[in-house]
Order: sequence, then structure tokens, then C-alpha cells
Amino acid sequence: MATHSDGILSAILILIIPVLLTVPLRVLWSWWIGNEPEHLHYKERFTSVIDSGYPIKDFRQELDRTARQYEIDIERQTRIETDMLHPLDMRHFLLVPSLVVWPILSIPAGFVFIPLIPVTRFFEWILIEKKLLLLVLKAVKKTTGWDVVWMDRPGDPTRPPEPVIAAIHRLPITVLLGVFAYLIVSYLSFSFTTIAIITIGVYVILVAAISIIRAATSGSLVFIDARNRKVIPADSFVEQLIGPWVGVGLIFLLSRQIALSSTIRDGTLSDPSFFAMTVVLVLYIATLIGISLELAFFRTRGAVVEKMFESQIEDIMSPDHYSFIRHLGKYQLIDENDPANVPISAD
Repeated sequence: MATHSDGILSAILILIIPVLLTVPLRVLWSWWIGNEPEHLHYKERFTSVIDSGYPIKDFRQELDRTARQYEIDIERQTRIETDMLHPLDMRHFLLVPSLVVWPILSIPAGFVFIPLIPVTRFFEWILIEKKLLLLVLKAVKKTTGWDVVWMDRPGDPTRPPEPVIAAIHRLPITVLLGVFAYLIVSYLSFSFTTIAIITIGVYVILVAAISIIRAATSGSLVFIDARNRKVIPADSFVEQLIGPWVGVGLIFLLSRQIALSSTIRDGTLSDPSFFAMTVVLVLYIATLIGISLELAFFRTRGAVVEKMFESQIEDIMSPDHYSFIRHLGKYQLIDENDPANVPISAD
């Protein structure tokens, strides 16, 4: 009994190490983004712009003048803006240590990534080219009674976001799906090798499908829930569906696996410490796979998938284009197709 308790304690310590590493990483990240008084002043000005709801490009000249006034170069200005539009949390910093051990873990990550690309292309064919995702969108619209509209995302098309921050921002779901798949498959009474193979298969299918869906819904598509007075970006809706599985569900599975490791499986994985180490390895390997997917798919095919899906929506549904702004303390939903640009609702 004491040995099992010691094993659980060791497993907890192993799992806590990546969490503890997030503290210095947050400090370094804050320094890299900018934490000097002049940087904070620029953040305040940029916050007032994005909180207004108006397009950032309309304020670009003023923002650039403010940045030059505080002697902020364009690289740091871009980092500050991207960090505010795509903020990182603890999940993101959990993944950074994988960059230190990438020479070791790149080989197993490569074995997983090789089949991932053709499977991703297959799901692109099924979901986008064969319009299965469009059918799903129609079903969601019919079931919920929501309206589908276009609403520009906060951002400036004339000033691309900082690529590193934008890439890291997308990583957690891709990575945590790998851990989720491993925790589910490890319930099976198979050898470690068999569990690894099944995990790879499940992970490749999950990530390929979800990557296509996330790329397709990353644009201006928005749901309007008039009944509950909600504006729901399509990508947020997708993440809300996935979130519980890679959030609370992941914590539940992990804690249960550690506590009952000796009773639900045999062999090396019955040792809580060894199982905890495999979880950390899966986390870091999945991070390297996510980075590779970012470079090989999101930066090359992501925009293409998004435009194809939005074109299909435009042809079938012809959504209206709205802007959601705040002016003089009032929120306004404005129909951009209206020549008079008259607010259709205000509160």
C-alpha cells in the first residue's frame, strides 16, 4: 500500500513539473511582449480601439503614431497587438518546454505526422469539397434557430499578426487531443506498443477532422442567437464543443488513471510514475506534431479551406454582413449592407 502511495505521489510530482515551468515562462513571455511603462500605455490605447468594435485598420495611422511616440518599433508593436488579440494562458505555456527536447522527440513525432497530412487532406475532401461541413452547418442552424451572418473579426488585414503568437494560440486543442486520445485508449488491456499504435490512429483522425473544421470556421462566420441575445463566432462555438473534453474531462481522466493505474491495467503502465512520464511525453510529442501541422497546413491550406467554406455559405445562405460596435456607451449591431448604415439594434 505504501509503495502504491509513493508511486502516486511521484506521479503527481512528475505532472506538476510542467506546471511549475509555466511560471518563469510567463515572466519571460511578458518581457518579450513588452512590460515597460511605454508598452503598457500602448496596450491601453489599443484596448480602447478593440473594445470599440470598430475595425482596427480605421485607427491604424493613429496607433502607429502612438507607437512611435512611445518609441515602440513595429516588431514589438505587432507582438503587443497579437498578444492582446490572441492571449495565451497556462495551457499554452505548458507546451513550451517541448521545444527544448525536440531533437529527441522529433523522431516519434515525425512517425505520427507523416500519416496525418494525407488524412487531413482526406477530411478536407469530405468536409469541404463534398460539402459535408455545410450540411452540418445547415443542421445546426435548423436545430438551434440561430441566424448565420458575417462579422469581421478583430484584427487588421493590413498588419498580419505575429506568426509565432498566432501559431501558439492554436496549439492547445491540437495537443490536448493527443493526451485525451492516449488516456482513453490506455484503459484497454493491451500492451504498451498496441496502446501506442491505437492512440496514434485515434489521434490522427481526431486532429485531422478538427483541424479542417477549425480552419473553415476561423473567418467571419458568426451565429446570432436572438433568443438568448448572444453573438457566437463559429470558431468559438467549435471550441466550446471540444473544450469540455480537453478541459475538465482531461483532468478527470488523468486523475482517475493515476489513482487506479494498478487496478485498471497490467504491465509497465500499472506503475503510476511511469504512466505519468508517458503522459508528459505524449504532451510534448503532440506539441511538436501541432507545430508541424501549423507549418504544413494552417499556413498553407488554412486560408484556402476557410475561403472555400465561406464561398459555399455565401452561395447557399447569402448571410448579411454586420458590425458590432460600441459608441458613447451604447452597443450597436449595424448592417453594413444598409447604405444608411443604420443600427438595427441598440442597448
